[in-house]
Amino acid sequence: MSESILDVYQEREYPYTYSAAHEPIAEVDPGQTVRIHCVDCFENLLVEEDQKFSDVCEYPYLNPQAGPIFVNGAEDGDTLLVHIEDIEITRDWAVTGLVPKFGLLTPTAVTEMLTESIPDIVRKLPIRDNRVWFGDLSTELAPFMGTIGTAPKLEAINALTPAHYGGNMDCPETCAGNTVHLPVLNEGALFFCGDGHATQGHGEIGGVACEVPVNLVCRFELIKGKAIGWPRITNDDYMMVVGSARPLEDATRIACTGLVDWVSTEYDMNTTDALLWITQILELRVGNVCDPNYSVVAAVERRLLEARP
Repeated sequence: MSESILDVYQEREYPYTYSAAHEPIAEVDPGQTVRIHCVDCFENLLVEEDQKFSDVCEYPYLNPQAGPIFVNGAEDGDTLLVHIEDIEITRDWAVTGLVPKFGLLTPTAVTEMLTESIPDIVRKLPIRDNRVWFGDLSTELAPFMGTIGTAPKLEAINALTPAHYGGNMDCPETCAGNTVHLPVLNEGALFFCGDGHATQGHGEIGGVACEVPVNLVCRFELIKGKAIGWPRITNDDYMMVVGSARPLEDATRIACTGLVDWVSTEYDMNTTDALLWITQILELRVGNVCDPNYSVVAAVERRLLEARP
C-alpha cells in the first residue's frame, strides 16, 4: 500500500450522469490512497439564503460528480472495494432547504396532485464545534457520500438516480470506516462520487440534506472474478446490502434478497435457514424516499451469525 495520497481534481466539466462515455480524470492502482475533491450537489453555486434553487440548477442537473476514475486492473465481473478512510468537509457551513416538486411530502413530476407544491426555501446552517446548527438546535457531524458508484455497462443515467451500480443512494452508511462494494461493469471500473452530506436523517424526506463540498479520502481494492448484483457495505460489525427501486417494497426486496444470498454463501447456510434467522435479526434502514428510485439498506450484525459454544 502506498503511503502517499494522490489528490484528484475535476479539471473539466462535472458530469451529471453515470456513464462509461465520460473520459477518466485519473488513473490509479489498487492500494493507492486518493483524495477526491468534490463540490456540493449544487456545484457550490448556492451560497446565499435569498437565492432560489431554480437560480442555480435545473432538473436533472443535480449532483455533479467527480470522475470517472480508472482503476487499473479492474475488469467486467470484478468487485470494486472502496475503503473510505475519511470524508473531509471543506467549508464551515452547509446548505439545505426545500425544492418545489421534490421530496416525499409534496406533489412531484411523477406523483402529480392538485395540492400546491412545497415552497422554494434555502437555509445556510453553520458548522462549528463538530456540529451542524439550526438556530439554537444542533446535531453532530456525520459526513457521508450521497452519491458513490461505478459506470453502468450501457446506459447514461442521471446522477440523481440510484440503481444496481450505486449512484445517489443517500445512505448514511457510506461513511468513513466503512467499505463500499460496487459491481465492476466496465474496464477500469470507472468510479464516480459526489454529493457530500454533513449529516442527514434516514429517508431524506424533505429532499435536501445538509449539503457540503467534501474531499473523499479512500483506497481501492479489487476482488477479481467475483461479480455482485447490488452494492454492499461492510465494516467489522455489519454486513449490508443496498437495494434501489420504486416502490419502496421492491427496494426492500432487492436488499433483503441480496443479504440472504450473501449470508447463506459466506456462512455456509442453506437459503431457508438464512431467511429464517435473518428474519429474527435484520435491521432495515431507509436511505432515501425522495429520489427517482428509493434506497433501502438491509443489515445484519456479524456477531449474530457466528456460532457460540
